[in-house]
Amino acid sequence: MQRWRQIGLGLVLMSMSLAAQAFHASDDGRLTLSGFGTLGLVHSDNSDAEFLRDIGQPKGAGEGWSARVDSLLGAQLEWRFEPRWDLVVQGISRYHDSGNYRPELSWAFVRYRPDPALQLRAGRLGWDVFQLADSRYVGYAYPWARPPVDQFGMLQLTHIDGADITFKQPLGSDLVRLKLYAGRSESRIHVVDDLVADFDADAVYGGHLDYEHGPWRLRTSYTEVRSDVDYTGGLVNEIDSLQIPGLDGEREVERALGFSRLRLFSLGALYDSGPLQVQAMWNRSRTARYHGRIDSALLSVGYRLGQVTPYVAHSRAITSSTHPDVTDIDQRTWTFGTRFDVARDIALKVQLDRIDTHRPGFLWRGDSDWEGGWSSIFSLGLDFIF
Repeated sequence: MQRWRQIGLGLVLMSMSLAAQAFHASDDGRLTLSGFGTLGLVHSDNSDAEFLRDIGQPKGAGEGWSARVDSLLGAQLEWRFEPRWDLVVQGISRYHDSGNYRPELSWAFVRYRPDPALQLRAGRLGWDVFQLADSRYVGYAYPWARPPVDQFGMLQLTHIDGADITFKQPLGSDLVRLKLYAGRSESRIHVVDDLVADFDADAVYGGHLDYEHGPWRLRTSYTEVRSDVDYTGGLVNEIDSLQIPGLDGEREVERALGFSRLRLFSLGALYDSGPLQVQAMWNRSRTARYHGRIDSALLSVGYRLGQVTPYVAHSRAITSSTHPDVTDIDQRTWTFGTRFDVARDIALKVQLDRIDTHRPGFLWRGDSDWEGGWSSIFSLGLDFIF
């Protein structure tokens, strides 16, 4: 039955892609409807664990074929009600932390642009803490079948409710862009199969600096998150069932994994000139408790040959903590793929990921008895915009 539901979802998304040409805008250009989607199929050879796109997904792709991980559909409405003012709303239907495809409101903001050098936004904003993070659900915008999981899979938040301000300053033929943002957010991640973490981030603030020089686009960023984390699930209940005086399951898990302050640092570089496309990123997330740290890095190279773009990428994610009961992650991935721009606004992608997992962790499901090893993930994706 699950397989038929996945096939049905695929047919719906395919119908939406064929209907892409039905997009309309108002005659005066003030009201614009656009959308994006992915019909994704994943085949895994791992019978011991399920492959995830990100840690918000409660289940992943087990051995065999699955459409659960990557398939999604999004729509965006923009209303320019004054020359300097507009309203943007975006919704996405994807497999998320609730274990279903219930549509989510990902963007809903008012934007004010008094001049070309200044932009202010307020409302629900995408969390673009890393380079390319703001478009990580728009498959047509990047070469891969999905953003590399080692790099993007452990992002804790999808959006913030707050405001940002962006300054742009030309420097000769170059461009400097500074964005500052602040707000709050709520999210849920599935730490392991039987443990769920609910984030209540009362304060999210930071910024990034972009520098554009010819084919180069460079970014450095810093973000700080102050959050309360509530833990639920079978692991908490199991500790409570011991009925030891003074022992509380949620408190014990919070001591091992919880944090009140998270700091994120990121460096990114993008080179896009002629047929050559190169992307490099490094991220670090740190918590004060037990010196918790997540390091991730990515190097991706693509080369356009007309409508065909072969690419290769290497990524790695490592976590560390001084807590004796916390298992660290060490995973690296080699990615080989090709993007085919088969029609206007439609791209077909074929990709093979060879994943070397030394210590299982957040990036897999159903892995309680798995000691790690090599896995092969084969992906087919049809990305479209309209």
